[in-house]
Amino acid sequence: MSDKQKAFFSIFVYSLLSGAMAAVTKVGLSQIPPFSFAFIRFFLATLIVVPFILNKRKHLVRDFKTLGPFSILATLNIIFFVVGINLTTANISQILYAVIPIVVGVLAHFIFKEKLSSKSIMGITVGFIGTFFVLLLPVLEKSGKFSGNLMGNILLAIAVVCFSGYMMLSKKVQKTHSPFYIISVFIILTTVVLFPLFIFELISRYGWWNGITINSIFSILYVVLAGTIFTYLLNQYSIKHGGTIFASMAFYLAPLFGFFVAFFLLGEKLTTGLVVGGMLVLLGVYITTKK
Repeated sequence: MSDKQKAFFSIFVYSLLSGAMAAVTKVGLSQIPPFSFAFIRFFLATLIVVPFILNKRKHLVRDFKTLGPFSILATLNIIFFVVGINLTTANISQILYAVIPIVVGVLAHFIFKEKLSSKSIMGITVGFIGTFFVLLLPVLEKSGKFSGNLMGNILLAIAVVCFSGYMMLSKKVQKTHSPFYIISVFIILTTVVLFPLFIFELISRYGWWNGITINSIFSILYVVLAGTIFTYLLNQYSIKHGGTIFASMAFYLAPLFGFFVAFFLLGEKLTTGLVVGGMLVLLGVYITTKK
């Protein structure tokens, strides 16, 4: 199997698993506070990855200095995502994350001085028009049940920028570290950062755990296994074998799976505004990444 084929396979599986993330997370957040949900997710993931990197424990402090500064972007993505998705809809989350290939291209242009063709600039423009349209849906569709929440949409947009930066910087460190080791450092770092927020919610929302049902337990297990370890590993794997822009195309496919999951789990429906904005975003991504 060639590198491109490996990258295609990784992207497809990643899209399938991550497409359900927003809807499954909202199921868990219906009973678990956002920071507590995120902490439990990454704490359990830490317990899984730590045994596999114990042989490198002598180098962890040194590697945290190398991997930590850009891994914190992925951590911020988690924080803004879990708060934002708690306020808005799963479908809007999928559309906003679909714009990642465009954001990656823009960041690469300004940070690494990568040239943008006239078609790429056109695609970026179309994609951003669609993004702002989706962001403003709560204002444009005031009575829409599935138009989301403006603050939630803005928080998700910030999360998208953070994760785009993480993806763009990942390629460089893969020359010296394996994809699994990179995500392990990110998982451990995120667990540490979320711990104080978890303690805060234990105190401020004492007793929330009394209402947990089997649905919330399933939600936690899914986001730990499929949504944390497997998806982030596949993301790094596709970056390694296909490059950052190529790997970010996974977010072009994820909404297709996500819409179905959100409908069956949450009863979410696509509004006219979301369809129009989503089509502009996906068209912009297509134009930008066509080459």
